[in-house]
Formats: sequence, structure tokens, C-alpha cells
Amino acid sequence: MSASCLYAHGSLSKRIKEKTIEIGKHPKNAILYFERGFLYQQHEEFNKAIKDYLKSEKLGNSSNLLNYRKAQSYFKKNKFKQALEASKVYLKKDSVDVKINKLHAQILIQLKDYQEALKYYGYFINNTIDINPDDVIEYSQIYLALNSNDYPKALEVIQSGLNKLGKNTFALQLQKLEYLEASLKIEEAIEQYNYFILSTDRREFWYYNKAKYLFDNKRVEGSKIALQQAKTAIVLLNEKFRNTLAIKKLQNEINTLENKLSNEN
Repeated sequence: MSASCLYAHGSLSKRIKEKTIEIGKHPKNAILYFERGFLYQQHEEFNKAIKDYLKSEKLGNSSNLLNYRKAQSYFKKNKFKQALEASKVYLKKDSVDVKINKLHAQILIQLKDYQEALKYYGYFINNTIDINPDDVIEYSQIYLALNSNDYPKALEVIQSGLNKLGKNTFALQLQKLEYLEASLKIEEAIEQYNYFILSTDRREFWYYNKAKYLFDNKRVEGSKIALQQAKTAIVLLNEKFRNTLAIKKLQNEINTLENKLSNEN
């Protein structure tokens, strides 16, 4: 662990001890148990967090925040049915809160109720201003969990994410490439490789990846051209980069693919 993480956990341990002393003085205070539960949750002691949340609830705390944190802690402990019950209680009180819709959907995914998960995750995606690429990818994966061949819908979700977050959102462009390859959209996948080649100053790896993809799809001449472009890109590198282990490994991979290509003649 980094020094900052160790400090953070040390600080939490101290705060837990202080909160425990407070509870000793006020053992019927629901809020103190709730606050210590959250400290335990941050400390990743989820069983203790759940125990404190339940105690807080027994003492009269019925806040939605309690239900949310209970659901989170149960989720972290892989107790998905209990997590679902807690998130349902929250949703009955507030169905428009985007964060509970996302958590509820993630719980449903773990319970393999993908159709219901789509509804709640879709609400989260459509009503959240500051979504991140991981959210978009997770949403697209629900469609594939429902139907492993539904790449058109998965790609539609990724494209919608690119429209919202910007066309140069690297994680989404990578996922788009993966889906294009998996769905055997060869021409579109080649264009996607070209996107990466044109979007970076370090093109040697992408030229090689394109060459390998073309070879795997019986595009021998195209593969030869991309492989030569990879070699040229390496030659143009600053010497300090050419001598790195990553480039030496890439050169070995280029040589291996070149030998395979020569056997195609």
C-alpha cells in the first residue's frame, strides 16, 4: 500500500476508536452507529459496517442514506439478495435518484436479472450528466449478457457514449474496436485501427496490431503494408525509445509475423 493509503486507513482506525468511545457514552444513539458503520465501510470492514447499520436501523434510523450504504456494503460482501432488498427500500422512497438506480442495476446484474438491470441502468445513463466511460461500457455489456450476439445494440450504446463524452474517449474507442472484431465487421474494424493510428504519435504498436488483425483475416497484402509501416515507425523513434524492452519485444513480434507472411507466398 502507498504511504497515503496507509495514512488514510490509520486515520480511519483512529476515528473508529473515537466513535466507539462516543457510542460507549451514548449506546442508544442511532446516528453514532450509522457514522461508525460508514467508517467501517470506508475501512472495507463490511461485516462490521452492516452490523452497525442494522443497529442504527433498530434504534430508529430509517434514512435513505442508511439504505444506500447498507446496499453498498451487502454488495461488497456478495450478499446480493440482501443488497437488493435494501436498494428496493430506497427506490420506494426515491425512484429518481440516479446513484441508487445504478447500484440497483449492478445488483440485478449479479443476480443475472439482465432485463430488469437494463431498465435501471438505462435510467441512470440517460439522466446522469457526468457519466464516465466505464458506465457506458457496463451498460453495453448488459445487452450482450441478454444476447451474446447483440453487438449492434452494444455498439449503439458505445457510439452514444462517444457522442456524449467526445469522440476521443480512448476507453470507448477501444471497446468499440473489441466489439467490431467480435462481430466480424472486418472493414469497420480496419477503419477503427486507422483511427488509433491517426490519433497517436506512437503508431508502431497500432500498425503492428493492424497488421496482425489483417493477417488473421487473410488480408495478406494489407498486413504486409501495415507491418512495413510499423517497422518504419520504429526507425523514426528517438533512440531512447527504440532501446526500450517494449520496442524490442515488438520487434520480435514483427519478425514472427513477417515469417508467417513469407510462408503465405
